[in-house]
Amino acid sequence: MKSKTCLLVLLLILFSCQLNAYSHPHDMDIFNSDKFAKPAMKSMCSVCHESPSGGGPRNPFGKAFEANGGIITNDLREKFPELFDLLKILSPRINRVKPSVYILGQETKTIILGANFSADSVVRIDGVDIQSKQTFVSPKQIDVIVTFDKAGKHTFQIANPDKQVSNVFKVKVKPAK
Repeated sequence: MKSKTCLLVLLLILFSCQLNAYSHPHDMDIFNSDKFAKPAMKSMCSVCHESPSGGGPRNPFGKAFEANGGIITNDLREKFPELFDLLKILSPRINRVKPSVYILGQETKTIILGANFSADSVVRIDGVDIQSKQTFVSPKQIDVIVTFDKAGKHTFQIANPDKQVSNVFKVKVKPAK
């Protein structure tokens, strides 16, 4: 009986050690699908593990990733710049422009919502910098007063002082009735 108990304890210890040594392909899938992950680091076990072949103890990123519930956030990306393209992370992004439809010749307060705006950001309409009548509200909002003198489709962008430019956001201008 004693030998069976010892064997069972030994097996449990070995089994628990093996569980900690296995890598997690799902974690690699999460990193590989992250749009900010550096291409050269994708599918590399050393992203999360001390050993380049994977398994075994996790490195600082692997521990932080695990502690974060297997979710990659901007905070996590910023702590590990060797794994992520930080310039891409910090570039401005427009999520929404309110309103999205304008009346030709009518002065309109416009709210640009997004991320990574700075106090020195410049609003571009149809590729031209509009520096007057704009107000930096927060890193997520810039307000600008605009008047369109031509009907049709127009574009908004945000340019940060570090020369990073946001995505293009399209709006429509209709003739006055």
